[in-house]
Amino acid sequence: MAASLAGVLSLVVVFSGCAKGHTASQSRSSTNASSPPSYVTVCSVTQPSGSVQVDGSGSFNYGNERLRTILWPHGTLRAGRLPNGGSYATVRQDGSIRAKLGWWRSTPGTLTISGQRLDGPAPPLHADVPAGYGETGFQPTAIVFPSVGCWRIEGHLAGAILEFVVRVVKV
Repeated sequence: MAASLAGVLSLVVVFSGCAKGHTASQSRSSTNASSPPSYVTVCSVTQPSGSVQVDGSGSFNYGNERLRTILWPHGTLRAGRLPNGGSYATVRQDGSIRAKLGWWRSTPGTLTISGQRLDGPAPPLHADVPAGYGETGFQPTAIVFPSVGCWRIEGHLAGAILEFVVRVVKV
């Protein structure tokens, strides 16, 4: 079982984002009045807060006593084939980006995930939270971003909210 869990944890995609209450600043470029507006954004991504180990949760590095996740150290989710041949996230045929994200739940309940793009228009992200992992402990998820950009993600569990921001790019 421990070897199996270690294998699952090695697949966890690590995000980095922005703490609750912080948003990306947004402005429209005015270089040409006849061109469509373009968004210029500073994406303030969340940084890991250090090791959060409660209830044997392992090395989750962002969250609180009820809900935790693992964040990328530099705030950018790179989708596509990386120089070393690996991949953190995949670009699907429709151009959307699919990534895995692991969570740790200390409180019983159903995890729900929502998100929105902060630096321009886009449909909301889609999250798949599969059943079968019990009411507490490790919960793998898949998140589909409709486009690249600066995204705020919120996890909700029994009144607890964990929010962060990640910059999504294609390589």
